[in-house]
Amino acid sequence: MTKRIVQFGIPVLLAAGLLAGCGSNDGDTAQSASPTTSVVVSSTMAPGGSAAEVAQVDPNTASQSQIQAAFEAAGVSNAGKWAKEVTEYGPYSPDTISDTLTKELGKYGIDEQTLNTILSVLAPQ
Repeated sequence: MTKRIVQFGIPVLLAAGLLAGCGSNDGDTAQSASPTTSVVVSSTMAPGGSAAEVAQVDPNTASQSQIQAAFEAAGVSNAGKWAKEVTEYGPYSPDTISDTLTKELGKYGIDEQTLNTILSVLAPQ
């Protein structure tokens, strides 16, 4: 049990910390023109049947490295490759992301479990 907490909990905390550190605190009260990144934490079933917290990211506003960190936290193997591909095929809408990624990532022989995990991490706004 402790191993699973370390395996899933620490990467989630690191990803959340990385995303929190992206903000600016320079005292400027003007609104930034750059897009913001949404991160949502949801409960999902981890391998082995235990519940784990998975950080969700908006693939339309998150950087490739933020998407990769979220994939790693969710246990996606070869997270860097899949993050690159997800970034390449955007932008996404909530209605089309599943069909788009099933088609595009399917070209690379992605297995169904990995695809489902990737889709569970992504939350386009």
